[in-house]
Formats: sequence, C-alpha cells, structure tokens
Amino acid sequence: MVAMPQSDQLDQLTAELALVREAGDSALDVEALLNGDTNQLSTFCALPVVAARTLVNTTLGTAQATVELVREAAERLGDDPEEVQAQLLFRVHYRTKKLDPAEARRKAQEESGVEMRQFRGRREERLRRLVAQQILELQRESDLRADVQRMMVGAEVPQSVALYWLSLFRDHYFRMETAGYALQTDLTTALVQRRDGLPSWEKYLDLVLWWTVEFSYERDRFFRLHGPLWFAPTDPGCETLCDAAERIEYHDAFPEEYISRLRLIRSRLEAPEPHLFEEAVRTAGEWDFATSKLQQWVTLCTCDLDHPADRCEIHLVMRNTDTFGQTVETEFELIQNWYRTERYAADPGIRDLVMGFRTPGGERPYVAEQK
Repeated sequence: MVAMPQSDQLDQLTAELALVREAGDSALDVEALLNGDTNQLSTFCALPVVAARTLVNTTLGTAQATVELVREAAERLGDDPEEVQAQLLFRVHYRTKKLDPAEARRKAQEESGVEMRQFRGRREERLRRLVAQQILELQRESDLRADVQRMMVGAEVPQSVALYWLSLFRDHYFRMETAGYALQTDLTTALVQRRDGLPSWEKYLDLVLWWTVEFSYERDRFFRLHGPLWFAPTDPGCETLCDAAERIEYHDAFPEEYISRLRLIRSRLEAPEPHLFEEAVRTAGEWDFATSKLQQWVTLCTCDLDHPADRCEIHLVMRNTDTFGQTVETEFELIQNWYRTERYAADPGIRDLVMGFRTPGGERPYVAEQK
C-alpha cells in the first residue's frame, strides 16, 4: 500500500473534519458518516492511530476512536488567537463545551472579529487545518512509540543495561513522580479549602512544603548520581522529563538559594518522614519563614479553580507534575516487558527483583538510605 503524501493527507483530513465537527461529540452521528454507499471519512479510517484507539472492531468503535482523536488534537492547541478559535469551534474550550456545533461556530466567529460569511468562507478551513495538523502529529508520535516498542520489547541488550534502566526508574523517576503527584494533591486540597473559607487549608501547606522539598531533593540526588542526563526510551520523553522537572522547581515557592538549605536539612533525616522533617526545620529556625513564604505564594492564586489561568504559578506547578508523572508512566511502559523475561532474571537475586517489580501486594518495606 502506497502511503499518501502528508500534504494531501492534511488537505483531506481538513475537509473531513468539517463533517466530524458538525456531528459533534456523538459517536452514533459520526458512525452514520462511515455507513452507506460511501465512507465519508476514508482518510480518518486509514490512519493507524485511529485503528490503535478502536476498542471494538465495528463502525461505531471506529467512530468513537475518531471523536476522541479529534478532541485530543484540538485540546493540544495552544493560546495563539487562531488556536483558541479552533478550540472554540471544536468545543474543547470551556466557553463552548456545553454548546451545540452551530453555537460553537458563532462563538469562534465572534472571537475572530470577522463576519460570519467571511468566517465560513475562509477562516473556518484554517482552523480545521490547525486541528488536522495536530492529528498528524499524534499519528507521528504513535508511529514513534510503536517503533520504540518493537525495539524495546525483547530487545537484545546486556543485562547490565536493562538493570541500569530499572534503577533509573525505580530509584529516581518514580520517586520524583510520587513526590510530584503528592504535591499536586495537597496543593489542590489547600486551594479548594481556602476558596471555601475553611481555616484548615493552612495545615495542608505543611505537607506542600514537605513534598516541594522532597521533589527538589530527589531531583538533586538524581543529578548528583547521574548528571543532568535524562535517560528515557524516546528522545521526546527525555526532553519532557527534563523540561517538566525544571519548570516545577522554577515556578515553586522558593528560590534555589533557599530551597538548597531545606534540601540539606532533608538529607540529614534518618528516614524521609514529614513529621521528622518538620522537627528538623523547626530546630534549624527555618519553619516560620518557610511556611509564611509558602502561604504568600499560594495566595497569589486568584483563579477560578474549575478554569485555572494559564500563567498562574501554582497551577503551572500542578500542570507540570501531571506532565512529569504521565511521561514517567508512558516511558516505562516501553521497556517494562524486558523485566518479564527469564533472560533478565537468570540470577535468583535478580529474579526476585525484576519479576516482582511493581506487583500488587509485593511491595518491599522501605529501607532508609545510608547517609
């Protein structure tokens, strides 16, 4: 089968998106475009990324995969004015999510500043083309992951290399992911309780302080042991891990020269427990300053919590913890089958390590690191 040139594919996806958009979020309405004498979404159906997302091999399953793909592609657009108009048009923007396709078009047209006739005649196609480009980007990423998956699963690599990968994820990436998600959870709780006027919101800042320092400590520990080289199965994965970790620390409450003092206190703990950390920070005379600084930072957030501002420092931290955690999970999926083969578990000690890794009910008790 000869692959369609990408320029032609982009043109045809742009045209087919007009039909998908009119059908809205209804997979049943999109399915109607696939039935009958002519398949009106032949370009969509030819995309491997649509086939990969189709859970049940029926026209309705294909329609559902198409709806989800279009929604994800539109959500990936940024805050450029035309990209915002495309999000309004495809009803992924909070201002049009509850509107029907015709009303969403009206909102996008009003945002564009041109008359409806001009919008329908030229602008709307430009907006669909932006979404079509994102669909092709999702296809490219899917192809890349498929290539990496084929290379990684059962790849002929030395056992030492496989265990190095495992140590990076087990001893560093997953620890940072855990700290990041815990930071996000406690920050969210503090913001919600503050919005609702509950005085207990300030108590959650104690945990926010702990997880902020814990993430910074784990990132610094990774740098000390491995240097600033984020070693992941894909190049985009390496870049995303590096960027997300950098942004979490860049936007948090503390400058580097101060959080380094808190990291030093953390490094002296016999066990990584929040109450021991609080005692140590109080003993060092840093508790009042650290918590007041954190409280000032949190109160900078004046967002509608259902629709956070793009540039809010607090929500930038939370969005980047999401990105970091999702990337860790996605990248590890590409190599986890290495550790399910006998080839990497020849030694009984290694067998116990790799065959039971992240197995429910098989968690290992924590052993404090020797300082």
